[in-house]
Formats: sequence, structure tokens, C-alpha cells
Amino acid sequence: MRSQADSPAAASGPPRGLDPLIAVIVCFGAVFVLSQFFRASNAVIAKTLSAEFGLSPEALGVLTGLFFLSFGAAQIPVGMLFDRFGARRTAPVVLTSAIAGSILYGLADGEAMLMAGRLLLGFGCSAVLMGSLFLFGQWAPAASFSTWMGRMIAIGGAGGLLSTTPLAAVADALGWRVAFWGAAGLTAAGAIAIYAMARDRPSPEGGGSAPAEGVRESLRGVRAALATPGFPTLILMGFASYPVVITVLGLWGGPFLADRHGLEPVEAGNALLVMAAALIVANLVLGPLERRLDMRKWPILVLAAAVVAALGLLAALPALPTWAVIVLLALVGACGSYNIMLAGHARSLLPDRLAGRGMALMAIAFMGGPAVLQALGGVIVGAFPATDGAAPAIAYQAFFAFLAAQVALACLAYLRLPDAKPSAGFATEGA
Repeated sequence: MRSQADSPAAASGPPRGLDPLIAVIVCFGAVFVLSQFFRASNAVIAKTLSAEFGLSPEALGVLTGLFFLSFGAAQIPVGMLFDRFGARRTAPVVLTSAIAGSILYGLADGEAMLMAGRLLLGFGCSAVLMGSLFLFGQWAPAASFSTWMGRMIAIGGAGGLLSTTPLAAVADALGWRVAFWGAAGLTAAGAIAIYAMARDRPSPEGGGSAPAEGVRESLRGVRAALATPGFPTLILMGFASYPVVITVLGLWGGPFLADRHGLEPVEAGNALLVMAAALIVANLVLGPLERRLDMRKWPILVLAAAVVAALGLLAALPALPTWAVIVLLALVGACGSYNIMLAGHARSLLPDRLAGRGMALMAIAFMGGPAVLQALGGVIVGAFPATDGAAPAIAYQAFFAFLAAQVALACLAYLRLPDAKPSAGFATEGA
């Protein structure tokens, strides 16, 4: 780990004696829980939103995907702000948008306000995961990057848990709007904690930052990252990792369980809780596993093949019992978390000067992907006439088959890349 000596850039930071990596986990992790809650919350309340606001499947898909659209679009400018001002000052300012979006979502009286709330939420949460990855790149050893990322995502997975059974219970007892107002207050507290505890960089002698670049130089760096051999393929594979999981967990899993298995919101929340828990466990395991195996490519391909198999079974066997469906959804959640290994693979290709922008591009794939997939899910499900408000089995078969095909095609492209061993560290020369 790099030096933690005091410096002007780090003078305002965590309490003396608190490890900067632990400070990142504590303050960014707390807000990441809320970010995960916001992104996945529509799955449990999808039927309620559809009934209250008259949303079609297509409209529901677009609405849910707006979070990821604004989240992904914000990555490059937020990354540039990190380079210039640091994560400690940038993240709390950006989070004010999430606070406003959560309040607005709870106040919504129509589809337009819902959409505005989701857009604000996505933009406001865009600095959270990216901010933690930015700081891990400053403080953590190269071989531990995926491990720290996995820990952060596992902590954030608690937000996925909150968006299942707990959200369903609150919505049933107090109304779904109350949950979003409460989340707004917690987000504000988290933003204050980031400013109070986070620490941007080690001292100059420990590898401090380079001089800030202008907008033109930053955009050149984006092009340079994209020109790095193999990097576009990793973006494609990133699009077929976490986005596939959150498309199911964050939206279409709820309606699927309700329409095809007759589950009430709390029951569907319980089923999705299992999927979210599997995702958390996998994120804790995969980082240490890649270090032990000292490889990334082949574990990723094995995990992706398991996702294809699980989705293929959901597509091919519509009469599966509910318990078997829950097992397959949990398998998708656990095995689909190979995005943390992909992030490590991507970081290994990039020198320090391109790392921030390169990781921002990967974040666009991870978080912009769901905007596309959730909207396409709405198009696919909505293409088949509903009966008594429930989509037919063939609609969800087509949906799961589409996701399986996407992952399989991305794997074919990824198969051509050489492996990137964790022990090899990060690249030292730019593209």
C-alpha cells in the first residue's frame, strides 16, 4: 500500500489513524448501499407503479432504464472532475442530484415526474462506485484491486437486499413513496460522511497525482483508452455482465415472478432477495479467487457460460417449479458478478494516466448497459399481448433467450483476448 503521510491534498480526510481504504469502504460503501437500492427498487414495486400510473411494459422498461442512462452518461464528465478536484469534493456535490431525485420520485404525480426523478437519481449516484474505484486505484496494491472492488460491490449489495423484501414490506405498510423520502435523508448523511472521511491521494512522495488536464487533453485520453488493444472487447463483455444481472434483479424479475408464478410483491421480494444475496457472496469470493488462480480470462468465461446455461433453461422450460426458478435466478446473480474481474482486466491494460478515463468507460458499460437492456426487455415483453394484466410465458421466454444470446456472443469476442494475470500488475506505458 502506498504511503499515507499527510499532504495538502490529503490534509482534510479521515480521522487520524484510520486507514484510507477503510475510510473509502465506510463512507462510499454507505452511499453505495443507497445507490444499489435506487437502481433495483422498481422490480418489487413495478406492478404498483404500472397500476398507479398506467405504465405499459415498454414505459416501465424505459422509466427504469433512465437511471442507468444518466448514470452512464455522467461517467466521463465525473471522471474529469475527479481528476481535477478529487473524489472527496466531487462526490458530495454530485450526490445532491440523487437527494433531489429521491424526493421528486416520492412526490411524483405522473410519468413525467417519475422520469425526472429517475434521471436525477442516476446522475446523482454516478460518482459513488466510480469514486471508490478511483480511490482504490490510489491506495490499493494492483493485485488487490478486484478484491477491494468486490468488497465495495458486496457492501452495496445490501442496497439490493433493501430493494426486495424490506421495500415490499415498507410499501405495503406505509406506501412506496415513504421509502424514497427516507432514502433521500440517508443519502444526504452519506454525502456529508464522504466529505468528512474520504482522502483523495497519498503524499507526493508516495505517488501523488499528475497536474490537472484541460478538457481537450482529457478527451484525448478517452480516445487513447479506447485505442488500447483489447479494451473495446472488454467494454463489450462488460455490457454482458452486471447489466444482465440487474436487468433481471432490478426490474423484470419481479413482473416475471408475479405473472408466471403468481407471487405477491413480498413473495417476489423474498425470491429476489435470494438472487441479491448470491450476488453479494460472489462479489466477496471472486476477487480473492482470481488472486489465488492468478488468472482472469478463464474464470470469467466459465462464469459467463453458467449464466448462459441458467438463462437458457429459464427460456426453454417455462413450466419449471418456482423453487427451481429461484435457484436459476440465484445462479445468474452469483455467476454474473464477473464484472469485478473484467474491471481488473481492463485496469491491467491501462497506465495510470489513462486509468480514470478507462475505468469510466467500463462504468459506462456496466451502468449504461442496463438502460438499454431494461428498455429492450420492455419491448420484448410488451410485444406479446397480456391476459388479465399478465404477460404470457412466451414473452419471458423470449426475454431470457435474448439475454442468453447476448452473453454468448460477447464471450465469443472475449475468447480471443489474452489473459491478464493479477500478479502482472498494471500497464506502465500508454497507448
